[in-house]
Amino acid sequence: MTDTPAAAGDAGALVAQGNAALFAGDAYTARQRFREALELDPRRVEALIGLAGSVRPYREKREYLQRALAINPEHVEARAALAQVEARMAAGEVLAPGGVQVREPTPVADGATIELAEPPPELPEVPATLHCYIHPGRETGLRCTSCERPICADCVRPAAVGQLCPECARIRRPVNYQVSTGQILLVAVVALIYGVLVTFLASQILLRIGFFGLIVAFLLGPVAGDLLIRLTDRLTRSKRGRPMQFAVGACFTIGALPWTTLISLVVGLPLSLIAFTIIAGITAVTRLR
Repeated sequence: MTDTPAAAGDAGALVAQGNAALFAGDAYTARQRFREALELDPRRVEALIGLAGSVRPYREKREYLQRALAINPEHVEARAALAQVEARMAAGEVLAPGGVQVREPTPVADGATIELAEPPPELPEVPATLHCYIHPGRETGLRCTSCERPICADCVRPAAVGQLCPECARIRRPVNYQVSTGQILLVAVVALIYGVLVTFLASQILLRIGFFGLIVAFLLGPVAGDLLIRLTDRLTRSKRGRPMQFAVGACFTIGALPWTTLISLVVGLPLSLIAFTIIAGITAVTRLR
């Protein structure tokens, strides 16, 4: 789908803001502006080159530049930058030096040129003691390898190269692990209702079988858990993660309690039904990892 002129103009303005932030030394804000520009115009080569200049890992730089060249194979600046990055990687380097990386003026969609000021001759001195940006009272020597902000040990999120702060880790999280509160509430309600219905049906089958009910419970439990996950996948587009595990496991168990408690009071302890509920719950929770 082709972007409207207004959207293209907005993307160009965001690229300009990103370049300004990059040369001011604010790599985090620069990345946000470049990503916003790509949301409006996924084929904005200048935004991809800007992202390559705002991250430190050479592998990420190469990915962004390769995406830019896939859109415009003749882009001179992207080709030159990619050659430099590949040369650094061939030399065994993993991270680019800290500080602002200078690029030539970048043309935008309307033909204008963004004039980028020269960076200051010297970078500001790094304070001897750093404090976590989330917990200002904690001293630390760690920095996020993406945005370079100081983080304490409790805020560290392991990454393929170095460590990330919680915000950068959330941005890089796979789409199916980005779960909203509404989706968690939805699966919780579904698991609760499903637990009530499937426990009632299972009780009617297992109690009539008698002695062999326990064996049948081990066969039906995984099937019931798998059906629950198929249902939640349709509603949430296959969302995963610990919040989903907790919502489904807890609500399914709560939904199974009424029938299990009632049968325990009237007939006696229904071992086959309890086994069925445990197996179905474990199957569902395991599938949501």
